Amino acid sequence: MKLIYLLVFCVQSLLIITHLPIAQANISGVMGPNINPNDRSIQFRSAVTLADDSSQQDNWAYRLHYQHAFNDTFRARIVMQYRDRNNFEYDFFRTELLFNFKKASANDNWSSALRFDLRTRRGSRPEEFAVNWGNQWDLNDGYRMRATIILGKQIGGSRQLNGITVQTRASFSRKLENGLRVGMQMLNQHGEAGHFSSFDEQGLYLGPAVSGSFGDFKYEFRYLKGLSSAVRDHNVFFRVTRSL
Repeated sequence: MKLIYLLVFCVQSLLIITHLPIAQANISGVMGPNINPNDRSIQFRSAVTLADDSSQQDNWAYRLHYQHAFNDTFRARIVMQYRDRNNFEYDFFRTELLFNFKKASANDNWSSALRFDLRTRRGSRPEEFAVNWGNQWDLNDGYRMRATIILGKQIGGSRQLNGITVQTRASFSRKLENGLRVGMQMLNQHGEAGHFSSFDEQGLYLGPAVSGSFGDFKYEFRYLKGLSSAVRDHNVFFRVTRSL
């Protein structure tokens, strides 16, 4: 029944935010390193990038994942993603393992984790392995800062890039007295290590985000502005999480 309620809620949420778009909808987030040892949850995400002009088409991405914590150090997640660019189609399947090797303490507000991802795609598109290094600093008065570095490597005979790709992500937020968390997020795609593209050729995004909870659901809304010429101007993101 919990899963049915979540799926109904996801459909309703899609109707609320429908028809906002992107060339590649940015559906990623800024990774948090900490693990709730009792975490058994399912999450739905949707993102859309708006077309910049009438010659383009709005592009959507949809993601469903399930995550399972083994303890406060290790957590696994499986991810299924679909996209809608002219047609609704399967995008990729990914498995993840999060390793929280550094926990915050009374004398140290920094926590850190490594996440190992393996992404498989259908057809001739290449598979990819990535290592994510996520960090969090819990500051005074409800402030929080996160920063992530992602190193990716395409694998298999159909790979299009031979080098290691680099992404960075960051957020700065504050939790308000009413329980809402508001802040800014930045997501950057830099290209291959040692051969970074020029500023306008990189994928650079910046924008506000708000998150909170109601009942057993947690949610986040985000708007990202494309800062470089390589990406579209407007990206809208939504996610909802339900503990099982």
